[in-house]
Amino acid sequence: MVASPLVQNQRAAQQSAVVAKDLHGLLRQMDPARWRDDGAHELRSRMLLLRDGLRPAAANEGDPPADVRGRLDELARLIDDGLPAAELPADRVRAAWQELRRALVPAYERLAQALAAAHVHVPSLRPTNYARNLYHLGSGLSVIVLLRVILPGAWPIYVAGAFTALAWSVEIGRRQLPWLNQAMMTLFSPFAHPHEAWRINSATWFTTALLGLALLQQPTAATAALAVLAAGDPAAAIIGRRFGRTRLANGRSLEGSAAFVVAGATCAVLTLSVLDPHLSLGARVAIALAAAIPAAAAELLTQRVDDNLAIPWSAAAGVLALGAVLT
Repeated sequence: MVASPLVQNQRAAQQSAVVAKDLHGLLRQMDPARWRDDGAHELRSRMLLLRDGLRPAAANEGDPPADVRGRLDELARLIDDGLPAAELPADRVRAAWQELRRALVPAYERLAQALAAAHVHVPSLRPTNYARNLYHLGSGLSVIVLLRVILPGAWPIYVAGAFTALAWSVEIGRRQLPWLNQAMMTLFSPFAHPHEAWRINSATWFTTALLGLALLQQPTAATAALAVLAAGDPAAAIIGRRFGRTRLANGRSLEGSAAFVVAGATCAVLTLSVLDPHLSLGARVAIALAAAIPAAAAELLTQRVDDNLAIPWSAAAGVLALGAVLT
């Protein structure tokens, strides 16, 4: 029985996703935090093999959808044009490969978008971005000060609700107005991940999480959750990319998850020491760990839900569960 063209296209899109995931792995290997000059020769051989796989010929299973095929061709051309020579001066190796990577990352994300339209999921890239890490930490701590020190009574709910409404309005607007999307990506280019050009961005998920925490009206749980998010997520990213060797789920590493728990719990203990000094040191440590451990599990296991939503809500749930057990 001959499969319908739609089924054939779907199968071909799934086969293209296999190649895309291979490219995802190579781009991760090329990340500045993971780069090793002595791996350039092997990387070049793998990149050549992958380039050949990016040019799918018509087969019994059919061609991939036109958008996917166009993105595969684009990536193959970029590799042809930018692949560093086999022999380069030692001081040029890293720069040449990073130049190729800068060209491939947005093209890979466009392929991921085309595959998503064909209902095929491939992981997005999260390149090393220390500016984003600092922005993440500063934003989290600033929001804690805003909610716990500056805004009285029910004002955190109103302010979080206003920010959430604004963020989702912008999300809707940039889907309808390409110029708005381009302007937002240009404005936040130092902090944005490439995939946020076509996916809901992390700031929108963060404001949504913030509204949920405000509605709980549990200041200690919210403080611990935001502190864990502020410090744990950047620590996991930095340590995981540079030192991660023991692979766990969804590309995460044991080293990154351990860094998440240590940094997140430490930040939560310090923050609670300032804002909830009536709590004993033992209570602050217990609350911090109750927030950091489930948050690290959420960061490790969630794939389709953004970290900025999953982490704080999981952390707050952990604190509330601790309170329920102890009362």
